[in-house]
Amino acid sequence: MKSYKLIQVLLFTAIVFCLGISACQKLERPAFGEIIPDPLPPPLQILDSKSYWHFDGSATDTGAYKLATAQKSVSFVAGVTVVPDVTAGEAAQIGPAGYLVATSLPDELKAPGSFTLAFWMKGVGPVQGGAQGLFAISNSKQFWGNFELFLENLNNGSEAFFKLHMYNKNASNGTGEEWTEVKVPGALDKWTHIAITYDAATSQLTIFADGQPTSVDKKVLDGGNYGALAWDDVTGLVIGTMAFQVTPTLASHGAEGWAKSFNGALDQFRIFTKALTPAEVTNLYSNKL
Repeated sequence: MKSYKLIQVLLFTAIVFCLGISACQKLERPAFGEIIPDPLPPPLQILDSKSYWHFDGSATDTGAYKLATAQKSVSFVAGVTVVPDVTAGEAAQIGPAGYLVATSLPDELKAPGSFTLAFWMKGVGPVQGGAQGLFAISNSKQFWGNFELFLENLNNGSEAFFKLHMYNKNASNGTGEEWTEVKVPGALDKWTHIAITYDAATSQLTIFADGQPTSVDKKVLDGGNYGALAWDDVTGLVIGTMAFQVTPTLASHGAEGWAKSFNGALDQFRIFTKALTPAEVTNLYSNKL
């Protein structure tokens, strides 16, 4: 009798042990039908640029405006772009006295209200021998453009010294002019993403470098009364130099000896008639858009 009970106990123990092994095996080796795949990463958010020059072998504006863009002394080199389903990226290398120019702009771009400029740059440091133009919305009756961004001389290695001139005929101050400058360490000799946003609702200006605000962060213009951007005497936009350095000039004067074209390459050049959010700027930077 004891032997019979012992046999029962041993059989029960063996069955429990086998069931346990089977359960462990199922945990370690689930059937193919039971595998839950990892979720797919979220798709890249491609923003609706009003103008967008990707510079993949051409100076074509593929944004909504599709601005006819001429070029001088521009070649195409390896760029920053790494985006699925897009041809291996190239960038516009701006040669000596080189630039890109569009002279037929839509009315919306002449009075954008809010505004964002975003691009990748790979400049050569240090910047010496003349200020280097990056972008301008021209003003044919003034020295400076309505919106003009350039690199100032700075003998400090890879640090970039950005200067921005803005004009707004809607501003409450006497001239409508605003000057902003910022130094960005390590911005030269590598690919750096720059974004400049202006929000008409708050009159705030922010300059981003590699997805993060610089010291120019929500700078309030004209005491908060700068308002919606509206520009005067717009004759075109320029990429890679200043508005008065192109031929024929787009400013009230001709070329200046101290002004130069950008010494480097530009990529993923975008214009928006809205102020991008910090998250949208980060998206452009993080995804190399």
